[in-house]
Parts: sequence; C-alpha cells; structure tokens
Amino acid sequence: MAKRNLSANVHEEFRAGIPAPILRHRPAPTPGERLRRAVETALAELNSTGNPDDPTRHRLDDLLVGGLAWTAATGDTCRIESAVHDVRTARDRLDAHDPDGARVALLAAREGLGRPLPSQRDAR
Repeated sequence: MAKRNLSANVHEEFRAGIPAPILRHRPAPTPGERLRRAVETALAELNSTGNPDDPTRHRLDDLLVGGLAWTAATGDTCRIESAVHDVRTARDRLDAHDPDGARVALLAAREGLGRPLPSQRDAR
C-alpha cells in the first residue's frame, strides 16, 4: 500500500474539492402582484353579483386588506401609491354599501397596477 503525499496546506486542498454553489437567478416579483390578484378577484365578484350581501362585502374587504398587507410587507406601497389609494377608496365604498363606486375605484386601481415605478434595487 503506497503512502499518500500530504501537503502542508490541507485547507487549500479541501477548498479546491468543494464545488462552487449553483446560482439560480430568480426573476424579481412584479410590484403589487398580490394586490393585483386581489383587485382582479374583487372585480370578478362584484361583476357577478350586482349588490353584494354583508358576508360577501366582508370577504371582499378581507381580500383587499390581504393584498394591501402583502404590498406593504414587500415594500412596494410607494411604487404603486395611486393604486393603493384606489383600493382604500374601494374599501370605503364597499363599507358604504356603494358597489358601483367600489367597482370604479377597483378599475382605477387595476389600471394603476399596470405601470409600477422602477425600483432602486433594479438600478444597481
């Protein structure tokens, strides 16, 4: 059995045997993506029911609050500020039993969600 030739720098040999990490580039999420889905779902619900009942209005409000929360958590509120304002207006209109006003506000929000401001992270 032959003896192995040990080098003086074991750490260097050890590092050489470790494969480099695999870097996978993930596409950056679109600002307000969850809010966009919430707006689309709320619009579909409002279009299918002319005047939603109380449980439906509460469910739509919860849906929109969830979309706003995700937007705030990801730090995108300032990039889609006009759409966020329109969603808040839609929530107020739903609370005031004005589904037509909520629909108009949600349509404006959907339009505003189509063109987010550029991120400073993307500029790097």
